[in-house]
Amino acid sequence: MTQFRRRSNQTEEIARKLEIVLAELASLRILLAAHGISTPPPLDDDYLSVQRFAAMNHISPEAVLSRIRRGKLRAEKRGGRWWVKMHGLHSIAVQ
Repeated sequence: MTQFRRRSNQTEEIARKLEIVLAELASLRILLAAHGISTPPPLDDDYLSVQRFAAMNHISPEAVLSRIRRGKLRAEKRGGRWWVKMHGLHSIAVQ
């Protein structure tokens, strides 16, 4: 079997598994919604959790939340958790 053919088979297998995972995720969202539990849409890679942002900047999570409340950090609240926008984080973190 050629390398190209092997990679093609692997790609097809990954695509099949991805379809299964996505179908299971959709089913889970429907089930949660039926029980009144909303799920936030996924965030892109431009966001960090408060804990991760704090660790990366050597500050406490409380300091991060304080900066969010004061408007010093751009953040979004999703699913009851704050997510810090990564854009410009180094200049913001030292304020």
